[in-house]
Amino acid sequence: MFQETVSSTSQKPIDFVPIKGELQLKLLTPRKIILFWEASSLPAKILNCFFNLQFEDLIHAARIYDVTEIQFNGRNAHHYYEIPLSYDNGYWMIKGLIANRSYLAHLGVKFTEREFFPLLQSNIIHTPTIDIPFDNGIYHDLLQFQTYEDKHPKWIEHVSTYSYYQECSAPEGENG
Repeated sequence: MFQETVSSTSQKPIDFVPIKGELQLKLLTPRKIILFWEASSLPAKILNCFFNLQFEDLIHAARIYDVTEIQFNGRNAHHYYEIPLSYDNGYWMIKGLIANRSYLAHLGVKFTEREFFPLLQSNIIHTPTIDIPFDNGIYHDLLQFQTYEDKHPKWIEHVSTYSYYQECSAPEGENG
C-alpha cells in the first residue's frame, strides 16, 4: 500500500526550495507527496554539542504521521511510516497515501532502533477523498487525475519517431 520513491535527478526542483530551517510537505497527486527541506549544517552542530554524536554516523529518517482529526503531540498519531533517507538530498517523494487523511512529517535521526530524535516538523497536508457525493466536472477531473499515473497511451506499442500508426480496417474492394 505505502511506497516510497525518490527522483533520480540530483538537481532540486526550483519550486520546492524552502526557507532555511523549514520542512515542507506538498501534495503532488491525490496519493503522492514531496517532502523537502534545506540541508544545513545546523543539525550536525546541535547533535555534536548536546549529544556528542557525529551527524554523519547516525541514520537519517523521515516519519510520516497520520494525524487525521487529532491534535498531534508527537506521540499520538494513528500510525506512522518511517523512511530512511539521505539528509543532504533535500527532498523525498512518497506515494501510496490513503485517501481522506491528514499527514505531517518529522525529519530527524535515529539514536537506536527505537529512539527517533526529530529535527524539523512539516506543515499538515490533507489527501482528497476518493468518493465525491455529487457528479460534476470537478469529480470527473479528480478521477482523471487519480488514474493518470496508471494509464499508458494506446499508441505506445506502435510508436515511430516520425508518425503515429493506427490499425484500421478498410472497406472491401478499396485499395489503399
